[in-house]
Amino acid sequence: MVSASSLLLLPSSVRDLASCVVADVAACTTPSSTLTSPASPSTLSVTVFYRAAALLPGQSSPAHLRLTWTRSPLGPTLSFSPSASNPAVVLRRRRGTQSVPVDDAARPQLVVFWDLTAARYDASPEPHSGYYFVAVAGADVVLAVGDLAAEFVEERFEGRIPKAAALTVPFARRERVVAPDPAAMHTARRVRFAEGGPDHEVSVGCSGGAEEEELWVSVDGKRAVQARRPRLNFRGNQTVFVDGAPVDVMWDLHGWWFREPPYGSAVVMLRARSALESRLWLEEEEVATAAPGFSLVLQAFKSRADGRLSSAPAH
Repeated sequence: MVSASSLLLLPSSVRDLASCVVADVAACTTPSSTLTSPASPSTLSVTVFYRAAALLPGQSSPAHLRLTWTRSPLGPTLSFSPSASNPAVVLRRRRGTQSVPVDDAARPQLVVFWDLTAARYDASPEPHSGYYFVAVAGADVVLAVGDLAAEFVEERFEGRIPKAAALTVPFARRERVVAPDPAAMHTARRVRFAEGGPDHEVSVGCSGGAEEEELWVSVDGKRAVQARRPRLNFRGNQTVFVDGAPVDVMWDLHGWWFREPPYGSAVVMLRARSALESRLWLEEEEVATAAPGFSLVLQAFKSRADGRLSSAPAH
């Protein structure tokens, strides 16, 4: 069960990710629904967390960088945060360079470069191609995202800045959507649970009538989780196996059924574990040193009764 007390036992990076979604999913449509139907959900934001190389010599823990793509009246917007304790910096221009303050004076200055002028989008505020975002700390490229990132680094720095390995592999992803009712949404995303592993399509939804409602999670088109009567079983967890490794699926739908917009919301979280013997929740003393597997958090907020989109609470 995903509860406030449980979050204290999560690895710190996952706890930061999940702390703002206890009452807030994914949820819910028949498998035949599509993202282009009139009742389809609207994606509010996509936040991707990256584990970068340590920014200080001798520093054992990696830096956690965060990119957030948000839908706004002016179009998709991008913000960047160099750590959990730093406020996000909104990058208002479509293309530019900017220094980003960090909370540790001993850290090298972070400079970010981005270009979204040719970015291409589908239904999400996160572009799928035609863009780059690059973060540089001292003499290192610590993050390079987008299909044009490698070309930019090569042209801009002419090989003078070494490239860290696996610069574009995220360790967590959070998506927020708005949907009018449980039967109106089916969300599907491609994720990679292990570094170097294959991509998988993860789908979350609900199906059936009031007496036969069912929360389901599919991986590559195969049902992995089927939670029946979710109005009663609105919290729970189950372990499935993907590529032979355990993936924990946790859900909390209480807010969706029993709270009103904008707080009526739900959350489903998938988190990969590195080994079968690892536990779902960690002891408090293990939190600081644990290295969690990939996490996917899907949130859904209910539309208002008049059909307008409710505003997701800010975090």
